[in-house]
This record gives sequence, structure tokens and C-alpha cells, in this order.
Amino acid sequence: MNLGFDIDGVISDFVAYFKTVAQKHYNLTLDEADIYCHDLDFVLGISREERNKLVRETLLGNLQLMKGAKETLTKLSLEGHKIVILTARFDDLVTVTEEWLQEKGIPYTQLIQSKQGEKYLADVNLDMVVEDDLEDAIAWSKRVKNVLLYDHPWNQSLNIKGLFKRIYSWNNIRAEIQKLEKESSKTPMDREV
Repeated sequence: MNLGFDIDGVISDFVAYFKTVAQKHYNLTLDEADIYCHDLDFVLGISREERNKLVRETLLGNLQLMKGAKETLTKLSLEGHKIVILTARFDDLVTVTEEWLQEKGIPYTQLIQSKQGEKYLADVNLDMVVEDDLEDAIAWSKRVKNVLLYDHPWNQSLNIKGLFKRIYSWNNIRAEIQKLEKESSKTPMDREV
């Protein structure tokens, strides 16, 4: 299967390091719950320029992996799945991103760099995508049947149209992929039962 994964908030624990950057610059102690939306300039009440500086400093920092990300991605890769990494990081950080993925031992088939809010326009055919940005998840739902939204305070929604499935860990991601594999291996006769 072709599986797409966002980096920050899905593979990397962006917020853990961002909190240290906010502490350093503003003497501000943040909890993840304080980040109520994806737009950090709104959360902190700062300009986009200031936000971009903080985000850049975070992306250049010692970002750690979300628990279970490396192990799950390694298993999926060994099973023959195509791992597509999708990101809207700054264009000039592509090499930094590639080096970070290599340093952390994250296997992938393809890295796609897009502008913020345009990842879903990528020229790629995916069976499933995992996102943490609510707007991106909704946009992906127009192109990908199976959209998983990694649960965070900044992406809460009632999801009344069922456009995505909320997940809470890499174990949940693995379970959803296994369900999809099982479903896709059924013959049309099996599905009718």
C-alpha cells in the first residue's frame, strides 16, 4: 500500500521542543493543551514573522520522535509498503529534513515538500494518509479514502461527516493499516457476506 505521513505532530514531537523555544524567548510555560489551534501565531499572539522564526528554530533543534513512530514505520517498510513523507516545512529546510529523517532512522520511499495548506495537492496516489492538521486532513479526504487524524488539542472537531478517523498513537495507526490490508485482501464475494 501507499501510505502518507505528515512529519511534525505525527512522526516528530514538534510541540515538545517548541515549548522549550517558547520558554526561552517569552519565558512562557506551555502545555500541549494550550495549543488550541494549528496557527501558532494565534496561540501566542505574535506576528507571522515571529512565529516563523520560532518554528524555524524548533525545526533546527533536537526534535524527538513520537513514541512508536520509528518502529511502526520500519515494520511497514519491511512489509513492502511505500512510505511517503509529506511536509510543509520551509523550502530551504529540505536537506535538514532529509538529514533528520536519516539520523532518526526513519525509512521512506519519497519525501514531498509542499507549501502550507497544499500538501493534498501533491502528485501522489495514497491508500491512507496520517495528518495532525485538521484543515489538511479535511482537504486530503477529497482525494484519499482513508484519512487518519493524529489527535492533538489543535485539531479538535466533531467530524460530523466522518471525513477522517481520529487516532491516538502509532499503535492505532498500525491497527488501522492492518484493518485496511485485511479488507483489501477480501474477495468481492467475502465483502458481500
